[in-house]
Amino acid sequence: MFTASELFDLAVRVEENGERFYRSALEKLEPGPLKELLGWLAEQEVVHKSIFAKISEELAGQTQQDPALSSLGRDVLQSAMGRHAFSLDELAIDSIREEEDILRAALVFEEDTLIFFDFITPFVSNRGVRAMLDKIKAEELGHKQLLSDRISQLQTCP
Repeated sequence: MFTASELFDLAVRVEENGERFYRSALEKLEPGPLKELLGWLAEQEVVHKSIFAKISEELAGQTQQDPALSSLGRDVLQSAMGRHAFSLDELAIDSIREEEDILRAALVFEEDTLIFFDFITPFVSNRGVRAMLDKIKAEELGHKQLLSDRISQLQTCP
């Protein structure tokens, strides 16, 4: 079974993977608007990772397990998340070169992140932690919208 601290450790890993993806993509790009956007997104992942690490640390000190988490085992999480593995290996970062492909991979990553956060939200009973998770989810939705808008712009440009 998962503890609340372990769920937020997973959230830290999700954010670390996002940062790693964005930093890897940055190495392939020339200076310009896309590089600025991905650099900003990488920094956002760092901020989120820091918040989740702090939450995990605070929750690790709690001796009483959250009752909502008592039924959430690793197998349940794995089956509920399905193919959304948040694995950078699946994205084959090294082979992504085109701007639109980078944006689409980033969009998939942000969507998977939102799926994970939506899944864990019902298992978070602490109001302060839930509010912080909701805030970060809203920011991730904003990231998704920025990426979607950028893809649309590329598709409409001659």
